[in-house]
Amino acid sequence: MKLAQFVKFREEKFGGVLFETRSEKVFTLSPTGAAVVREIEAGGGEDELIARLKARFDDKDGTMEKDAREFIASLKAQGLVAD
Repeated sequence: MKLAQFVKFREEKFGGVLFETRSEKVFTLSPTGAAVVREIEAGGGEDELIARLKARFDDKDGTMEKDAREFIASLKAQGLVAD
């Protein structure tokens, strides 16, 4: 999984920003969303990415995993992430 060809990521104090350069759309990200995008940039499949996030954050009840998978699905639906 990786960011789509025309998508750029920049970390900010509040979290991060995704730029879709063809349509010039800007998406602001929370610190958690920015952490997910950083893991996407690190490479690997979705399950590998989720495993790294679970190791990094305390996800005892599985809420983070559910939220991260939903966020990734949203990024894919908007064409911001490619497999």
